[in-house]
Amino acid sequence: MSEYATISSMRVLLLISPESPALAGLTPILATLIARGATIEAGSATPHLRAEEIQVTEHADEAGLEQAAASLTSADLLIAPGGAEAPPVAIVAITRALLAAENGPLIVVDPTAIGDLLSDMGTTGSLATIRSELQRAAALAIAAHVAPLVRDSESAMPARDVIVLERIRTFGHGENQHQAAAAYRRVHAKDAGIMGARVLQGQEPSLNDLLDLDAGARLVADLPTPSIALIRHTDPIGVATAETALGALTRAIETDAVASSGATIVFNVPIDRAVAAVIASGTFESVLAPGLADDGAAETLRTRPELSVVIGPAHRDTELDMIGVSGAVLLQTADTGNIERSQLRVVTERRPTLDELTDLLFSWRIVRHIRSNAIVVARGAATLGIGAAQVNRRVAVDIALNQAGERARGAVMASDAYFPFAEGIAAAAAAGITAIVQPGGSRRDAAAIEIADRHGIAMVFTGRRHYRR
Repeated sequence: MSEYATISSMRVLLLISPESPALAGLTPILATLIARGATIEAGSATPHLRAEEIQVTEHADEAGLEQAAASLTSADLLIAPGGAEAPPVAIVAITRALLAAENGPLIVVDPTAIGDLLSDMGTTGSLATIRSELQRAAALAIAAHVAPLVRDSESAMPARDVIVLERIRTFGHGENQHQAAAAYRRVHAKDAGIMGARVLQGQEPSLNDLLDLDAGARLVADLPTPSIALIRHTDPIGVATAETALGALTRAIETDAVASSGATIVFNVPIDRAVAAVIASGTFESVLAPGLADDGAAETLRTRPELSVVIGPAHRDTELDMIGVSGAVLLQTADTGNIERSQLRVVTERRPTLDELTDLLFSWRIVRHIRSNAIVVARGAATLGIGAAQVNRRVAVDIALNQAGERARGAVMASDAYFPFAEGIAAAAAAGITAIVQPGGSRRDAAAIEIADRHGIAMVFTGRRHYRR
């Protein structure tokens, strides 16, 4: 059946509000449908359409609209937005049409897609594929509409939940080149997160790039301004807070200048010309910041056109983290909640100095963003060594201390979980660490405290661990 034969016998029922911005774009398309023999029916949008000289049959009340929707056949077209704000009559009409399957009308829940629909009808010669695609979109719209009604909002872990996702981007590959991958957004999400960031220059971030950008955004959102983090494989290479963004960048790079090559840089302040000059002269792959401080920064960054520059808002924690496992999805609340000084429990004979306490709180903020087992050595609001993603905590300690080298003398150390054996604390003492923050809670805490006291180390317990996969 040709496009013209299909349209010539078509009834088009329009269930759209006169306030909808899509209505103006529909007017010329409706005129085209009328010219090809279709008839138009509508409810509250009728006065607007008639003002645009569209011939339309009006259904003045909801009962009339429901009766018209119920009488639509497979030769007809239903245009009814199905979002969260859709009127009940539209939701009922879409649901009825879906249940009718092949005997029901074509369903368009995105009025802006009408032009594409007409084009497809004219080229394919068959409505089977078109009908199936439209039904999927309609089913998604209904699911998005009812999803908030399903969840038990009184419970952090609901007994049932409907999570409606829509694809917003397809990647060239996943973590590896042989893997397919795409990005999806929760339909009811209020914050687009890293996927809402704007690419100022360079290529669109790959899946791996986005994982690093998101990890960095989470980290610097926990820190005062100005702070920056260098990220690779979602773990920080170096992190620093300073009086200026340039100072923070310089100190973060000093944590491990070699590993910083090719890393992702994330700022919690706009990039100025001085910072842009350092970035452009390096070998960094991508940078994320809330903005650019001046035109000079943009001009300087453009000297490295292959550098990906992404502008995005500050990270905000999601309500629930989703973890995929074989045959199931695990949900957990986000790992939030930094501790205050008053929450630290001093367990050693020596109490930390004010400077040590400041660095302990800084390093504790950092360590919860590192894959376990994790150790951070820091001083002066800058990391000196980071041991990440080790199955043996003592190995993580050695990595962080070796990276810090002589800089570890007078520095502090943070551990994301307790020390099961005291050897890690003894190694820290030998390297010159003067204060340690850890959750505590091990059966061997007494041994850890005894070693710390023996070496004059101040140690505080937080009572909270921060494992991260």
